[in-house]
Amino acid sequence: MNPPHSAYVDESMRVSSGLYLMAAVLVPPTYAETCRTVLRGLLLRRQRRLHWRDENDKRRVQLIDAVGALRPCGIVIVGTGLDRARQERARRKCMERLLWELGRRYVSDVIFERRCRELDARDRELVAALQGRHAMPHRLQLSWHAPDGEPLLWLADIVAGAASLAEIGEETCWKGLGSGLFIERLPVD
Repeated sequence: MNPPHSAYVDESMRVSSGLYLMAAVLVPPTYAETCRTVLRGLLLRRQRRLHWRDENDKRRVQLIDAVGALRPCGIVIVGTGLDRARQERARRKCMERLLWELGRRYVSDVIFERRCRELDARDRELVAALQGRHAMPHRLQLSWHAPDGEPLLWLADIVAGAASLAEIGEETCWKGLGSGLFIERLPVD
């Protein structure tokens, strides 16, 4: 039997459209190094990491082609009704739903992109509250990592960026990622 997958998580916002997205890409341990190698191979000279919002349209097509070839699997939670002043509330609601969804799948650990000490502490407080009310499985091991050191977080960033575009009707990038990704929507207002 194969070991459980790891989920790599990043978020994207489209404030003008009232959207907060949180993407989790599931990667089996036997496939992780292959994915990291492909992602590192996409870096341009002097580029330390891939970041969707920093790429132009031509480059995004290259990233989608490469990531689509990896056949990513996972889930994107799309929070609707985002209020700019309540981004952390939107994050909490999306994170709660995402962790519940991941708990239903063959996932052992969840790796979030690190933000800052204070914001990561808020995430940990939410996790403790969710575990306390049995809203997520205790078997999920959560951690927060810098994106420069974990290329699989770039994968989640690309998926979140493509999903964000799809939500406003630009579906080409999303379709290029294949059929292994699912979208769940929920109100966050």
